Amino acid sequence: MLSYQHEYHAGNHADVLKHAVLACALGALTQKPAPLRVLDGFAGSGRYDLFGPEASRHAEYKGGISRLLAAADRPGAVPAALAPYLDAVRALNPDGRLRQYPGSPALALALLRPGDVVELLEQHPKAERALRAAVRGDRRARVHVRDAYEGLPALVPPKERRGLVLIDPSYEVKDEFKRVPALLAACHRRWPQGVYAVWYPLIRDPLAERFVNRVVATGIRRLYQVEVAVGPPRRQGLWGSGMLLVNPPFGLDAVLG
Repeated sequence: MLSYQHEYHAGNHADVLKHAVLACALGALTQKPAPLRVLDGFAGSGRYDLFGPEASRHAEYKGGISRLLAAADRPGAVPAALAPYLDAVRALNPDGRLRQYPGSPALALALLRPGDVVELLEQHPKAERALRAAVRGDRRARVHVRDAYEGLPALVPPKERRGLVLIDPSYEVKDEFKRVPALLAACHRRWPQGVYAVWYPLIRDPLAERFVNRVVATGIRRLYQVEVAVGPPRRQGLWGSGMLLVNPPFGLDAVLG
C-alpha cells in the first residue's frame, strides 16, 4: 500500500513489541559465529524523527518507547533481555533526549556483526529515499525497490543458510491478512530452516481475527506466538499486536516467556 507512512506511528506500542522480539531473536541467532542474513520485506524509512510533523501529530511513541525507556530507569522494572533493543534506541539519542527511533533496518544493523547482511525491500518512494539515507555507508545493507510478495520468495534461501525474514506490512489493505500467510508459506517451502517473524495487529475485523488460524492452517510447524494487548478489544483502532515466530532460535521461548 503505497499511501501508508509509518512515520505517524513510529515508536508506538506495536513497534515496541515488534522490535523487542526482533532484537531478542537476533541476539539468539548471533550467539553462533557463522554469518547470517536478515530479510526485511517492508523496511520503511529505516529510522524516524519523533519530533517531525508526522510522528508528533499523535505522539504515539509516548505510549510506547518513551514509556518503556522511563520504566527502564527503575531497577528491575524491565527484563534484562530488552537491554540490546533499548541500547540501540539510546545510541540514536546520545544526549539522552528521545528524538530518533530506529526502524527495523537500523535496529538490525545495530545488532548484527560485520560479516552479516541485511536485505531491505521498500516500494514507497519517500520511504525508499529515507531508507537509503539511513543506511548509507553501511556495506552490510542492500536496498531493493521491490514488492515483498514477489521479492522475499525470490531471495530465499540465502547463501549463508542462516538468518531471519521479517514480515510486517501495514495491513491497511485487508487482503494482506490473506496474502501474508500465503507469503510465509511460499518462503517456508523454499527455506524451511529459516527463522520467520510475522507481525500482525489486534483490531476488530473478521479477517484480522482469523489471521493466526490462517497461518496455522498452512501446516507450518514450530510456531511460537507472542501477543500484547494494551487495552480491551474495541470497535475501532489498534488495541494490541502480536508476533508469530517460525523456527524460533534455541532459548528464545525462555527469553520471551
